[in-house]
Formats: sequence, structure tokens, C-alpha cells
Amino acid sequence: MKKDSMSFSGGGWEIKRDTKDLKCCPIIDAHYHIFPRLCSQQKGIDPDLRLKLLQYHSREWNNFWRKDNGLHTDEQFLRFNSNNLADMPKVNFRLTKFGQAEITVNDVNYTMQLYPPTLVDNDAPPERMVAEMNIAGVDIGVLQCDHIYGDLNKYFAEARRQYPGRFIGLAQIWEPEADKTERLKILEQGINEYGNKGIYFSVEPLSAMQLDISLNDLKFDSLWNLVQQLEIPVFWYIDDRTHNRIEMFKRRIAELDEWTQSHPDIPSVITHGLVPAAIIHDIGIPDELIQLIQRSNMLAEILFPAKWAVYPYPEGQTQLKQVRDAVGAEKLIWGSDSPHGMSAWCTYRQSIEFIQLHCAFLTQDEKDLILGLNTANLFGIENPLQTLD
Repeated sequence: MKKDSMSFSGGGWEIKRDTKDLKCCPIIDAHYHIFPRLCSQQKGIDPDLRLKLLQYHSREWNNFWRKDNGLHTDEQFLRFNSNNLADMPKVNFRLTKFGQAEITVNDVNYTMQLYPPTLVDNDAPPERMVAEMNIAGVDIGVLQCDHIYGDLNKYFAEARRQYPGRFIGLAQIWEPEADKTERLKILEQGINEYGNKGIYFSVEPLSAMQLDISLNDLKFDSLWNLVQQLEIPVFWYIDDRTHNRIEMFKRRIAELDEWTQSHPDIPSVITHGLVPAAIIHDIGIPDELIQLIQRSNMLAEILFPAKWAVYPYPEGQTQLKQVRDAVGAEKLIWGSDSPHGMSAWCTYRQSIEFIQLHCAFLTQDEKDLILGLNTANLFGIENPLQTLD
């Protein structure tokens, strides 16, 4: 890169951004997070269940260090061959600080790194996350919200008031009880009262709570009717994290493909980068998933830094090109899964530069679509720098 395409910020060199292009070419992170201390939330679901879900969520972690001497071990202490929370290893899973949790196995304490060490109190407050956005050059963050973070309707609303125009919140519903009136009222409140612009729907609680049910079951009809009424998109997490993960993932693809055809007026996004990182090297990107993304009401979040080991991920670039060729750049949106992605895979700026500076097969117009315009269009944002509320 030529020096005249960079500028010195005082702390280092960065890419020049032409300010006249900001209004039409925003950078919108479609997968961002803010949250109070993990498992501090009391609303939504039982706090003890939330902690269990976080352990279930971490069942494939293998980054453990002995607390007494700092030695690393490759033991996968949280792995278990069941989909029942009652069968999880009894290891006194507990949260500490600096993005860490601890477990105890055979009277030995182990530390595990769940999030970046910069999460001092295991939280990601909006003040910190806006600062990250500013440094990286991100205009707006879409706040995805899994149950492990809590019921954050009010938290998101306060963050948007504090930082107008910087966040788009997604509401959630407790999926195993998505047919219950009180759960639907909470969702409606999250949209109409607290100003969220979409819903995050995860299949993981269905399996974790032993509910073997299709996404097209009648149980969910009242939910989809409400979503259509509210005119909001659905952000889908379709990885159950079951021990039979590949089989379940393919099943969810088939169910969601049927769902998109039954609900053509509800826009949707497959989150977390198409295929879970744990299985993408086994199954690649299935044809059935490509077919699903080709549906008129479906977009896909790309997250290739999570899937490969060495920046700038040439294998990921090859896969992205294959997806672009099959579905078109207008079907793809960029997300970082920050703050987790900020140190687990690459820096926040690098996750953007993966698209901006690399992926030479993409035209500038395609990069603009992926990095912001497609997401702006999804939420009907005409001027992305104008306050959203």
C-alpha cells in the first residue's frame, strides 16, 4: 500500500477514509456486543440456568491453564456426549475477571479464557465498545443478544440514548417458551418500548432444554405472526452445539429453508459466519446452505476470521469468493463477533481490513455492500450517520 493512501493518527498509521463517502458507505458491524458483567442479569431466565447455559455454550473449549503453576493442558474438561444440561461435568464452573472462568477438577483449579483479557470485570460496557468502534472506523454496531448475556432490552435502550446513532439493538425471546403470552409481550416491549429493531433467535436453548422441535412447528406460529406484525428481521443462530453437531446443523438448514418459503415477507440473517467454526473444516459450506442464502428474504453474516488460523486467511478468502460467486455480494453482511473476536482471531481493525485490503476478487462496490450498505438496507437506514431513534 502506498504511503499516500494512509494517514498517521499519532499512535500509528491507518487507512485514509474519504469523509465525503461516509454517508453513503457506512461501516456497520452486524455482529457486535455490549453487556454488563456476565451472568449478573436477573431478568429473562433464572440466573442459575444462565450460568449453566454459559457452561453448555463452552463445551468445546480446550484452553485451560492450571491456576497454581500456569501450565497449559489440552484436556477438554467441559466436553460431554449428551445434550442434557443435567449431564454436564460437575466442575464448579464459575466466572472470575479478565474474560476468564474457572473450574475445579480433582481438587485442581483451572482457568479458562472465554473472552479477551481486556474485559476486566467480564463486561463490555457501551463506553468501551464505542471507543473500539471509533478506533477501528466503525459507524454502527448491531447488538446481537444471546441468553448468556442477559435480557438487555433496557441496557440497549440506555446505550442508544447515551450514544445516538451508534447501536442497533436486537431483542430476544426465550425460545423454549416462545408460544407463551408473557414471553411474546416481553418481545413486543423490546421493540415498541425499548426501540430494538430485530429479534435474535437461537436454536441452542431448544436442544439444551431437551425440546426436540422443528423451527416450523405450530408452537412458533404466534411468534412469527408477531414478528411479521412488528416488521422486524430475524437474526438466526442455527448451531445447537449438540454432541451430534453436524447432523443437527444440517437439520436446521433444512428447517430454515422451509421456513423462509413459508414466511417470505420476514427478512432474515444467518449469523456467526454461515457454518460453525467447529465443523466448517469437516463439511465446508454445504450446497443446501447456499440454496438457503439464495432465498429472497435471507442474508448471511460472514465471519471468516473465526474459521481459520493465519491472517489474512487465504482459505477463508477462497471460501468467501465461492459464496459471493454463488449468491452475490448483495446477500452478505460483515460481522466481527466483538469483543470476543478482538483478540481470539485478529484485531478489530484487521477484521474489517480482511475485506477492505484483501479479498481482491471483490470490487469496491461489493466491499461497500458487505461492510455496511446491505445492513443499512436491511434496517431501512437512509442516512446511517443520523440518529436511529
